[in-house]
Amino acid sequence: MYDVSKNRSALTGPGSCPSRLSDRARLALHMLLSDLGLPLLGQQQQPHTSWRGSVRQLGLIMLLMALMWFVRLYLHYCSQWLYLQAIAVPVNKFQFHAHTVELVYQSSLLHIWEELAMLVVGPLTLNALTFLLVLIRWGCQQIFGSLPSFTSKFIMAQGVWTVLDPLAVFAVDAVLGRLTYSPDTPVGDAAKLYWHFYRVDQSGAAGVIITLFLYAVLFLLSITILSIYLLRFHNDGHMLDIFQRLTAKEGTYFLPQDLELSNQELSYIVKKAEQWRGFNGERRKVAVYDYIWTAEDPLPDSAASNNDSLREGAPLPEGETSTHVVIYTLYLSGLKQRYRHFLRQSDGAIIE
Repeated sequence: MYDVSKNRSALTGPGSCPSRLSDRARLALHMLLSDLGLPLLGQQQQPHTSWRGSVRQLGLIMLLMALMWFVRLYLHYCSQWLYLQAIAVPVNKFQFHAHTVELVYQSSLLHIWEELAMLVVGPLTLNALTFLLVLIRWGCQQIFGSLPSFTSKFIMAQGVWTVLDPLAVFAVDAVLGRLTYSPDTPVGDAAKLYWHFYRVDQSGAAGVIITLFLYAVLFLLSITILSIYLLRFHNDGHMLDIFQRLTAKEGTYFLPQDLELSNQELSYIVKKAEQWRGFNGERRKVAVYDYIWTAEDPLPDSAASNNDSLREGAPLPEGETSTHVVIYTLYLSGLKQRYRHFLRQSDGAIIE
């Protein structure tokens, strides 16, 4: 569990701007390590068990990221293939590989708007899938209250790859030499508009500008969906809960006292105690004691004035009342032993 008190000064403590900025960066790093299940920096833990669990968590995350690479890759290019089928453009080659997908089509048959749609259909499909997963996560949280941590890591991996999808596709295309035009080999997504404008206007500068603009819009959309998920739904909103608790004013949140319980729970305990019977005839009884503290008037003639007010039917002086509820175990020998006891304070808090 992440220790909030150690980092409260990161947002509320005094200090200069650079120190507060470094504290916030340290807080963000600790929150990231905590959400990933890794040991916190400087935290005292048992060497074998903690690192074994951390390695297991890190291995699970890396395996999940590796699996989501294929989901992202094939979903990206399958959506492009479906779009080409929808607009009746012939596909010359559609072959899957572990690192990429070869999709060769006759780009000369596409208009500018169709080429624009071809560029954004892959990332938009991934964003739609991520948004759908976030909605499912929200619905399950409303119905079931909580879900296994694996689902949070799965959606997080999908969101991260959605943000990195244009960059990952560009990196693979650059390594494979797909930024140049060839009718027999695929053309990278980042170079589609460049070569389209180059064929029409003998200059691809407009295509580069439009590509950068579209990628910027897609990045903002992807990072927005991922940020909303990480803040409000990842690990049941752990990050947002910590941030709100650190920045909220004193008294905003209700903090129960140690060993505090509700009135319903106390009623249930008392009812079960009255019904309890032991093997040797023991039984339990509940005793209730009221302790009343009254604020008295320090003036000498306060006693006479108080008696007059009581005779006239005036309300009792202001004070506080505490109730002591004791559960005794009664033995046949006459022994009375205290089993449990509770104190209801004047503010309504019930403490065992």
